[in-house]
Amino acid sequence: MIVIDGVQIIINSVYEKKLREDIFNKIMFLLTLIKGTIPMNREIGLESEIVDLPMYEAQNRYTVSAMELIEKFETRVTVDEISFEVYEQTGKMIPKVVVTYNGD
Repeated sequence: MIVIDGVQIIINSVYEKKLREDIFNKIMFLLTLIKGTIPMNREIGLESEIVDLPMYEAQNRYTVSAMELIEKFETRVTVDEISFEVYEQTGKMIPKVVVTYNGD
């Protein structure tokens, strides 16, 4: 706990942990789905064509799609950065999405 001018700030309280877990789970849900696979809400998810694109184009399309998804469906955060860990030998790229909670 931090006290500044009589105001107590509790870090990692049960509420904070639950909130972070909820936001993390929702973002993981959004970014691991293929667009069109959820009945009654076909716009959730990433475009399936991304996996067939050349690596740099796939990174660009993934970045734009991920930012749009998070902006539309998880309004409590803003995307700060999306970077990729690239394994050129295997053709794998693992995205790293950094978000900031905006207090909503």
